[in-house]
Amino acid sequence: MKNNQPQINICGIGPGNPDYICPIVFKKVKLADIVIGGKRHLDIFDIENKKNILFNGKLDDLKQAIENNKSKNITIVVSGDTGFYSLRKFIVNSFPEFHIEVIPGISSFQYLYAKLGLGYENAFKGSLHGKEVDYIKQIQSYDSVFLLTDKKNTWKVIALNLVKNGMGKSKFHIGNNLSYPNEKIISTTALDASKMNHDFELCSVIFEKCMM
Repeated sequence: MKNNQPQINICGIGPGNPDYICPIVFKKVKLADIVIGGKRHLDIFDIENKKNILFNGKLDDLKQAIENNKSKNITIVVSGDTGFYSLRKFIVNSFPEFHIEVIPGISSFQYLYAKLGLGYENAFKGSLHGKEVDYIKQIQSYDSVFLLTDKKNTWKVIALNLVKNGMGKSKFHIGNNLSYPNEKIISTTALDASKMNHDFELCSVIFEKCMM
């Protein structure tokens, strides 16, 4: 790090429960001049006497906020792990002049696989947030598939698609509000899941290769 080089810390805060946040993240927040994050993220930390900026999901606003505070030590807190569909790539590409330190967190896939007692050595991990993933094809090459869902590609849409493609017997796991007191994890089959009704919106899904 060069003298007077602006600093950004990108810190993963895991699935959300403070118990799953690495201690170094709390240190980075304490030492920061400015902390940036979503409301749920900022509420975790003691920042009452510290300048903080609420991230509203708009990347242009985030970029402008950082531009306006280039002389400050900035800590950005992000959900899950910094290397798994986080703001890391955008920040690194947008601010090459900054010294950027990345602190990993526990990802949603790590948490859910652990809760289920499963390994992810041969797992496909993807996101359906505004993306299309051919997860039917992926399961042919992997033992399991992990997906982050969105309001269009819901857990039920995935289950129905599996049934449609002859995979109704596949083990199917749904994780909602992971690590929070109202956490809900459902393990069933794709066929049974396709018949369920829950008001889960954004959640995590794992389905396993069907062994006939």
